[in-house]
Amino acid sequence: MAANLQEVVRLAAELTDDQKAELVVWLLERIATRDLSVNERLAVFDSMTIDLSAVLPGYSDRREDWYDDAR
Repeated sequence: MAANLQEVVRLAAELTDDQKAELVVWLLERIATRDLSVNERLAVFDSMTIDLSAVLPGYSDRREDWYDDAR
């Protein structure tokens, strides 16, 4: 039975979190067994990045706001 990519993605979305983790491990093991093209390496890298969303309201990157000392 052959499946297209959209069907595979739909089925993967229905997996439990544990099953998804097992699938990721399985895929990473398969990736490690062969050389990847540049585009494949970029796709793997992109899949490992996470979206941290926006910075919390009130966040400051000023040192003075983090430490109560006189420099």
